[in-house]
Amino acid sequence: MISKRVPCEPGNDNYGRLAQYIADAGHDGEKCLASWCAGCWSGDDYPTGILEAETVQDLNTRSAREKTYHLLVSFRPEDEARLTPEAFREIEKRFADTLGFSEHQRHCGVHKNTGNIHLHIAYNMIHPKTLTRHSPFGDFKTRDRLCRQLEKEYGLTVDNGREQARENRLSDKAAAIEAQTGQESFEGYAKRHKGKILEALEKAQDWQAFHEALKAIGMEIKPHGNGLVIAVAVRRGASLTDSDSRAKDRYADHAVKASTVDRSLSMNKLQGRFGTYRPYRSLRPIQELSRYQAAPLHRSPDRGELYTRYREGIERRKMKLETVKERETAALAAIRKQWADKRQEIERMDIAKRNRRNLLTLTRKHEAEAIAKARLAILPEREAVRQDVPFTSWTGFLRLEAEQGNEIALAVLRSRKEPMEPEQPVQQAAVKDWSTHGREQFTLRADYAEKARALSERVYLSVHGKKPLQAFLHMERAAAEAKAQGQDFGPIQRRIDGKGVVIFTLASGGSIRDTGREIFYSGHDEKARELAVMYAEKKWGKHIALEKGHILFQPELERQQEQERDTGWSR
Repeated sequence: MISKRVPCEPGNDNYGRLAQYIADAGHDGEKCLASWCAGCWSGDDYPTGILEAETVQDLNTRSAREKTYHLLVSFRPEDEARLTPEAFREIEKRFADTLGFSEHQRHCGVHKNTGNIHLHIAYNMIHPKTLTRHSPFGDFKTRDRLCRQLEKEYGLTVDNGREQARENRLSDKAAAIEAQTGQESFEGYAKRHKGKILEALEKAQDWQAFHEALKAIGMEIKPHGNGLVIAVAVRRGASLTDSDSRAKDRYADHAVKASTVDRSLSMNKLQGRFGTYRPYRSLRPIQELSRYQAAPLHRSPDRGELYTRYREGIERRKMKLETVKERETAALAAIRKQWADKRQEIERMDIAKRNRRNLLTLTRKHEAEAIAKARLAILPEREAVRQDVPFTSWTGFLRLEAEQGNEIALAVLRSRKEPMEPEQPVQQAAVKDWSTHGREQFTLRADYAEKARALSERVYLSVHGKKPLQAFLHMERAAAEAKAQGQDFGPIQRRIDGKGVVIFTLASGGSIRDTGREIFYSGHDEKARELAVMYAEKKWGKHIALEKGHILFQPELERQQEQERDTGWSR
């Protein structure tokens, strides 16, 4: 068994959404064998426990970090028969005790939708009584020791721990890439050549000699942030700014932290040996003896012809998509030029300033509609390419061939002793098929661009009369796009009060108020906050600023801050 903490940025942290995913609420439990909650005052009431945990998190207003700890515990297929529902609950309890979450609320579920049955646990990191945030220190080591203990106690297959081959162990990200694609990650390539790198380091007398030795194995070392990275070497004749040359090498941007390969490659140790870092100087041609090519990890002798077909398919897919992209870029450039010329004509017209401004606004609406429809028109071509070459990785190609009855592909697929492959957990509903999802998004954009243009052309409406209708249209579009992405806010009521404030009321009970210059939302309702941000982006674009309980257009915020500095008064 192995355990992994699924990282999450504070802005994406959503305990309720993760708990719903764990219970597989969106698919009627198709992949969930069992789900339960623990540490809640409401007992075994799963939905009430979610509200309870979210309430506790809201009460902690000091922490700006994530408040949910998402743990994934995966088991080998041969161990499934030994694991009973009671065993899963006991294993979860042991993890909670070990990590210090025994008194915290948590929601758990057992999923069966991959080859390895696995346990998801969402821990509320905020203590329900003290309201302090608990983040276990060195949890990876603690979890690893517990996994080895549980394997012995339950008679499970023993997996490699951190103490075994620690120096060559891949990072979680690199291991996930190799498990999903069946191809070697650049980190794996660098660690496989670690002996050559250290040998070159031992022989080198200065930075230039070390650079040349790395070039021979297709790598380079360069500064990044406060340290160094080892990256795929730029091919001879291509510079770092030569995008066309680098685009031909699909692996040109792969890199790994130098000290991850070996401690002796850290910035401090290398500068202590060679002095201040000096970049590579091309004094003589260096012949590359090897280069990173994302080679397949399957070692079957029958893979040669299959891998050739896979590479040909990937190159064909890439070339076709680039062709479609070029046509789309040309079509959009023509549309933008057409309407830019029209705006120049309007600027030269001898008409009232207000009429000129209205005409310019209308041309932008027409341009947005034309661009949205052009992108929608090009979408079937992209879908056709993806149907022609439906795989994007070596493993995906082998699975497709095996499903079509290719026994050689099945043998190659089985030739690698795969590590456990838990599903890629996400803290939201499962994403739809790309083609369906993309078509819905482009259709929505084209539809609402046309509606926005039609609204602008209503000459019988004044500017003040159009604003509420525009607000309704922005909210309708935000809710529709959210629903297409799997997030349904339910029916939204709308009205306008006597002062002209547009008010939206959500099914969850929260409300959003648009005063024109500011957008206010219910602080107790997370859905109201999420929808308010989406609505603000539809209205003002990305230039928004989130304050406590309301959203401002960024220039408006800057104007208010300037006034506050002038008057010496602050909000």
